[in-house]
Amino acid sequence: MSPFDLSGKIALVTGASRGIGAGIAQALSAHGAHVLVNYFDDPAGVNRGEAETVVQSCRSAELCAGDVSKTADVSAMFAHIQEKHGGLDVLIANAGILRDRTLAKMTDEEFESVIDVNLGGVFRCFRAATTGVREHGRIVALSSVAGQMGFFGQANYAPSKGGVISLVKVAARELARRKITVNAIAPGFITTAMTATMPPEVIAKTAAQVPLGAWGEIADIVHATLFLCSPGARYITGHVLNVNGGFYMGS
Repeated sequence: MSPFDLSGKIALVTGASRGIGAGIAQALSAHGAHVLVNYFDDPAGVNRGEAETVVQSCRSAELCAGDVSKTADVSAMFAHIQEKHGGLDVLIANAGILRDRTLAKMTDEEFESVIDVNLGGVFRCFRAATTGVREHGRIVALSSVAGQMGFFGQANYAPSKGGVISLVKVAARELARRKITVNAIAPGFITTAMTATMPPEVIAKTAAQVPLGAWGEIADIVHATLFLCSPGARYITGHVLNVNGGFYMGS
């Protein structure tokens, strides 16, 4: 039996229409879970189309529309899961947005929108998880090395991801009585469709600052997530797993 066997488990992955979220959804399904692929339903329907492609690539999955920045949407998602599946076993809080700008130029809306999705979205999902995730469940939230170090032009993104780390520690304590583990993964520089468009010289410059000498791949985050969701991680909670090639080595 695989050490990552998730047969019979119900999993929700927020922000799963592309990138890291899509990779995690596909991996959870490949290891036996039935996955709800969450996406934000944009007016042009782009996210839905991409989410449908993810669902089709999974062994067992379904679409799950919802905006994590809206309490009503999160409540509706969890109510649907409870009614149809009887609850969740795995929650991956991955949904996030990026709107970089320097402090001097950043608007209130640019700051608040990022905080509301990246941190507020995790809070809303965690709050719903207090009753929506079954005992012995697994919760993993995606933070970022930016939340640990702070990067130029990310006065909204870095605090949102730093806040996720603090929220994970609170949730780990509060949900421990139900034997639910709550952990965070903090990726470093990861190659995705979005970052692949960056100038090669920028990628080379940042890679030179990584002890392992290269950017990570989506698979690196996926493997870390699978471990934290596995039976082998049953005694790990409130932890931040750095997946960054050694770029940041703090606690």
